[in-house]
Amino acid sequence: MSMRLLLAYWILALVMLAGVVTVLAIGGRPDPSGPAWVLGGSWRFHPGDDLRWADPKTDDGRWQQIRLVSRASSHDLDVGLPGYLAGWRARGHPGLAGYGWYRRHVQLPPDHELSLLGPTMVDDGYEMFWDGQRIGGSGTLGQRRKITGVRPFVTSLPLAGNTHSGLLAVRTFMQPWAGRDTQSGGLRSAPTLATASFGKQLHRAQWWRTIAGYIVEVALPVMMFVLAGIALARARATVRPGFARWLALALAATALLRLGNAVSAWTELLDVTVAYRVNAVLFSPLAMLSWTAAWNEWTDGRDRRVVLILALIASAAREIAAVLHSDAYVSDVRLVFIALFVIIAIRIWVRGERRSLALGTLGVIALGLFVNELRQLGIPDIWFPFNIGVTLTQYAYAIALPLLAGMLAAPRAQHAIPDRVLGAAQ
Repeated sequence: MSMRLLLAYWILALVMLAGVVTVLAIGGRPDPSGPAWVLGGSWRFHPGDDLRWADPKTDDGRWQQIRLVSRASSHDLDVGLPGYLAGWRARGHPGLAGYGWYRRHVQLPPDHELSLLGPTMVDDGYEMFWDGQRIGGSGTLGQRRKITGVRPFVTSLPLAGNTHSGLLAVRTFMQPWAGRDTQSGGLRSAPTLATASFGKQLHRAQWWRTIAGYIVEVALPVMMFVLAGIALARARATVRPGFARWLALALAATALLRLGNAVSAWTELLDVTVAYRVNAVLFSPLAMLSWTAAWNEWTDGRDRRVVLILALIASAAREIAAVLHSDAYVSDVRLVFIALFVIIAIRIWVRGERRSLALGTLGVIALGLFVNELRQLGIPDIWFPFNIGVTLTQYAYAIALPLLAGMLAAPRAQHAIPDRVLGAAQ
């Protein structure tokens, strides 16, 4: 990579950073104040699934009574969405997965055209019914189930005559995935009733917050794809062609892994179940393997081939563990990759070139890759600038990308030993 190309990449990174900060600042603003009523308070809950439960004539007297206390100051630990609630697993159903229904009677304010905003947080999909009529939701439930990310939703409230009340029923579905915490299940925020005009403003603010919550997951992949293209195109001219090629694959796999989060949050293009399986079986193992192989290429010696073979075996084991849905085996394989990173770091220190830059960049990448293990040690892994969550992984990749560009910038020395000679010597 020439210095001119490196400078252009760094300028693009600064422009992208300015854009991300702007979106975070807009999305993190408090919701506008106006005629809106969060539908917290007393609800009825029943596990299971029966579409007759949407009918206002259904007797829910024996259903569990729960209170949904929604406070703007209580936010989730991911995006930073306000009004965070404990799910059904914290309300007497610790092992429940699948369907659960919520019902409550709603008194309507007089003399208003009204809109209903759906809950912004649900595990994992939902449908809303007003007096037995389906009025919208997120994803598709039933036999042809498709679970997508929960996005802001608003609809006009269908009112018959001069009615002043109605029955709101919410059908929810939680995926039976391993690793759910004790707070999971169903509604994690309450629907909101608003006047029609103010409902549009509130819906717009919710969308800005949702966009801000995942804007980093678009900006980082864009920069990763750009750098991957540069690394692949300029591989032969770099100090370590093998490093550049593996780096391109690592960046592309990581970009696809991250980009899926934004696509799921903003659109209905991805089924969350399919995306989860593809990430677990394909992109996550491929990214881990590629990062390990890339850093392995920054060193010389016969043991380089041994490290690559171990990384390939670990990657295959990671895929098998994902297919078997074994979180324990996945954790064990991740420990193997941590050990390989430590070995590579030692080898770079002993006989690597540009050691300070290489070890610093490797360390930052390791922070992004092994954040789960750092969390178990009690190290914070998310912060909320502008009231929007930005993870340690996102910070790490944002710092690492300009450093990686700098590593690619050094031209290949004229006296460097060709790769085929090094391979023969090994």
